Amino acid sequence: MQGAGPGAFTYPRNAPQRLSVAGGAVVVAGPEGYCVDRPASRSAEASAFVLVASCAALTRQPNAPRPLAPALLTASVTGAVPAGTDLAGQAARMKAFFASGEGRAALARDGRAESIEIIQMYARDGAFLIHARDRSAGAAPALGPEYWRAIFEVNGRMVTASVAPFADRPISDDAGQVTLTLFVARIRAESAAPAAAAAAAGPQAAGQARPRPRPGGA
Repeated sequence: MQGAGPGAFTYPRNAPQRLSVAGGAVVVAGPEGYCVDRPASRSAEASAFVLVASCAALTRQPNAPRPLAPALLTASVTGAVPAGTDLAGQAARMKAFFASGEGRAALARDGRAESIEIIQMYARDGAFLIHARDRSAGAAPALGPEYWRAIFEVNGRMVTASVAPFADRPISDDAGQVTLTLFVARIRAESAAPAAAAAAAGPQAAGQARPRPRPGGA
């Protein structure tokens, strides 16, 4: 068991509150009421994919926390980028890419540019955000066509966080944006502690690794 939550709920190992991925560079956690679907997630040294859903849905326990806006959340971690990269400063370039056929194809679940309708693209708080409608044929029937996505940097890794509502429980644009904002903030906050610990340990580790001078010698 991972630990006690609201209402004496204990988070099981297969549905924890957070998951460290990509060699510990990023810690993924969702807003309140969300848990990590650990069996559906995967992580390697250079990349990761994490599925996040309602704690109640994953655990099937009546006292488990539930999100205010139910949706399916995902976080993907890809290759290294310069730490501190502000994607908001690259908004014009990113808008041009995702408005192109190649960019829309990258956003579509079926890889077809014509399946995607871009509703809104904008930069905020160091992240690039996209609100899109995906009409991909053969896409997961449980999910609605709209989704909200943020692309941002965390500890030198590129992170893409997405919020996809269910077809039978659509959420408003405001709810989608708020959920995405909270998701991004939680990932950044959870990932800050390991980064700070690594930075603090760096000088100490370097000092321990430095060879001691031999008595009477160089």
